[in-house]
Amino acid sequence: MIREFITADSFEDALRKKLDAKGQAHFLAGGTEMNRLGSSVSPEVAVSLKNLGLESISEAHGIVTIGAAVTLQALRDSVIVPAYLKEACGFCGSLTRRNMATLGGNIMLQRDDSYLMSTLVSAKARLIFADISMDGQYVEENIPIREFHAFRDHFVGSLLVSVVLNKPTRFVASQRFARTQQSPAAVTIAFGADISSGEPHDVRICAAVKGTGVIRFPEIEDGVSSGKFKDPQEIVTLLTASSDFIDDITGTAVYKRYIVGTAIASMYRACLVSIGKGGAV
Repeated sequence: MIREFITADSFEDALRKKLDAKGQAHFLAGGTEMNRLGSSVSPEVAVSLKNLGLESISEAHGIVTIGAAVTLQALRDSVIVPAYLKEACGFCGSLTRRNMATLGGNIMLQRDDSYLMSTLVSAKARLIFADISMDGQYVEENIPIREFHAFRDHFVGSLLVSVVLNKPTRFVASQRFARTQQSPAAVTIAFGADISSGEPHDVRICAAVKGTGVIRFPEIEDGVSSGKFKDPQEIVTLLTASSDFIDDITGTAVYKRYIVGTAIASMYRACLVSIGKGGAV
C-alpha cells in the first residue's frame, strides 16, 4: 500500500529518492501494475516520473528513440514508431489500459504475459538506463535488451530512460495467443532477423510464455541463421520434443509447445517471403 507519493525533478533525483526509501519505493509512471489486484509490485513509497520528460518519441537517420514513460496508445498513434511495435501494443485490448500503461513499465516488469518484451528482444532494441554507481556517482548505460533479459536482477534499482530501435532493415513479426483479447496470453512470441544481405541472419526469437517466463530459443535462432532448417516445419518438430512449459489456465504444456513451434515456422516463412524467397530456403 502506497503511504507516500514523491515527485522528482531529474533522473538523479528520482534515483536518490528511491535509494533513500531503502527498498520500500518503486518508480511510478502509468501505475497500471501498482494498482492491479494481485500485483507483484506493492511499494510503500511511489516516486513519480511525471516531470522527467520521458514521454517523447524522436527519429534520426532511421533510429527511433522512445521515452520510457510513453504509453502504449501513444506508440500506436505515432507516425515514426515501427509497425511491428505498434502491432505489439495492440495486443493490449483495453483502450483505457493502453492510455495508462507505459513502454518502460512493460519492459521492467518482464511479466510472463508481457505485451512487448518478445517483440523488443527480437527487434534487438537497446535500453538507456540511469543509475547510481557503487561509489555514489550518477551514471548512464546503453545496453542491448538481451543483456537486461539475461540479468534482470542487476537492473532492479535502475531507472529505464529510453528505448532505442536502431535496426531499420530488420524484419520483426509477433503473434499473441489467448482465449480472448482481454484474457492473459498463453504465449506472446516474436521473430526477428536482419535481412539486409538477402538471407535471414542475426536471428532473435523470444516468447513470453505464461507460467514459464520470457524465454529465447538459441538453438532455433542459430539454425535459422545458418540455413539449417530447409523446411520451416522442422521447427515445429523440434519444439514439440523440447521446452519446459507447464499446464495452467491459459493452456496445456503440449498446446503451448505446439503454438510456439507453428508460430515460429509461420513467421520464418513470412520473413523469407519478405526477402523475395517465396517461403523456400
